Amino acid sequence: MLLVIGLDGATFDLLDPWLAAGHLPTLAGLVARGVSGPLRSTLPPVTAPAWASFMTGKNPAGHGVFDFFRPHSPDLDRPQLVNATDMQARPLWDYLSAAGRRVGVLNVPLTYPPPPVNGFLAPGLLSPDEGETTYPPGFLRPYHAESGPYRLTPHVTYHPRRTAAFIADVQAVTAAQIRYALRIAQDHPVDFLMVHFFMTDLAQHKLWRYLDETHPFYRPEMGARFGTAVRDVFAQIDAALDALLDRLPGDTAVMVMSDHGFGPQRQVVNLNLGLMAAGLLALKEEAWVRLRAALARQPQAARWTMRLLRLGGRERLLGYADVDWRQTMAYAQGHMGQVYLNVQGRQPQGIVPPADYLAARARVMQALQDLREPATGRALVADVIPREAAGEGPYLAAGPDLHVIMADPGDVAYPMFATDGALVAQQWLADSGNHRPEGILVACGPVFRHGRMHEARLIDLAPTILHLSGVAVPDDMHGRVLTEMFTDEFQQAYPVCTQPAAAFRPFATPPPDEANALITEQLRALGYLG
Repeated sequence: MLLVIGLDGATFDLLDPWLAAGHLPTLAGLVARGVSGPLRSTLPPVTAPAWASFMTGKNPAGHGVFDFFRPHSPDLDRPQLVNATDMQARPLWDYLSAAGRRVGVLNVPLTYPPPPVNGFLAPGLLSPDEGETTYPPGFLRPYHAESGPYRLTPHVTYHPRRTAAFIADVQAVTAAQIRYALRIAQDHPVDFLMVHFFMTDLAQHKLWRYLDETHPFYRPEMGARFGTAVRDVFAQIDAALDALLDRLPGDTAVMVMSDHGFGPQRQVVNLNLGLMAAGLLALKEEAWVRLRAALARQPQAARWTMRLLRLGGRERLLGYADVDWRQTMAYAQGHMGQVYLNVQGRQPQGIVPPADYLAARARVMQALQDLREPATGRALVADVIPREAAGEGPYLAAGPDLHVIMADPGDVAYPMFATDGALVAQQWLADSGNHRPEGILVACGPVFRHGRMHEARLIDLAPTILHLSGVAVPDDMHGRVLTEMFTDEFQQAYPVCTQPAAAFRPFATPPPDEANALITEQLRALGYLG
């Protein structure tokens, strides 16, 4: 049997000192007895494309999911959110099921609507109904009376004045998921069991300020009170992992992994304002747009105006509806540096002729590389990566044309449009931590080596899991089997085998509009939408 534990956003930067200090004894034991190392995420290292890549063994250009929202939505201010039907590739549990392996999947993001499997699946993040829609239908209902309501997200939205209540609710969500996982593992034996925990990600987004004394939001009195909150969530899961292993066969192989890493977030960079300054993005000449743009250049006035606009139902001071697309060559959308060209025939009001794409892209790349922090003159951008360098696949042209890598990882691109008129601004989403490219991988069991490993990628896990499960690896996966994880005896006895990739076929219809509206509000409350 194989058990996979997904710790969303886990990073060895935090875990290593906690392991050494004895705060996570179960994970420390797995590291000591197994193999471990960093795990390279997708580009960008965003939850939705990262988990899609984990499931499919493909980079985003191979499965078609590039962010929480679909690229090139007709209304960029209200983007269409992705769901499992947007993933144009077969997940690993589809192959496991077809090979007769019994599988169980709990809480993994981007699995709603749930696909049919040879076993059970309860979706995670980007599911609108807190585990009500499952495969098979009603799978979790028999446990409601004993284990309480199934939960995916907190009821308490983070605010510094609600920190204690937020932490308690994060722990309550984790405790509910643990109760269900323990009972289900006992009642439903499977060959492959995966349990994902999202609260590790959310806790780091909101609570990094309390554990990092170098963070600009750090306050000693608050650090003394809440400085162990993130560690406590990991410790809660660590204890649950020990209990879960007690319920599973003694020869169970274990993988603990994350979709990306984490680190401090200090300020945001409004890439669209940089594109405006370079003459690559233009606002409409309407008086109301010019007035709001003028207010945006005054941060204090912008904050007061935003409060009034929110009361009137407007979500931000400026938006994509204010853009004059007839004079706009490029725009940014996404909080990890995703930039799109306004291409004829692709965007609704595209102006860049396909024949001029490379020349226009080079001009945009140069403008991004020239961005400087106004106060210091330091370069804001370390690198601008064109789409073809991010990975290959049939959906390459649908994703971002450019990926901006910030010089300071603590600088994060604002997710949608401008918060105010400053190129570099203090963010308003209350986040103090954000994603990093390197997550974690720990594997322990009779077939695994001991020690450290390097060069593992998120896309390598699907083929590795299939190989470990005795299933031939589809020949269209971008990832490889991490043979260096395994003992010499296992490698000699079980050489890697491949199979022709099965044709992809949609398994469900997209969810209705009301489900998308609920998921949108869920993401907004979590801080993923500006």
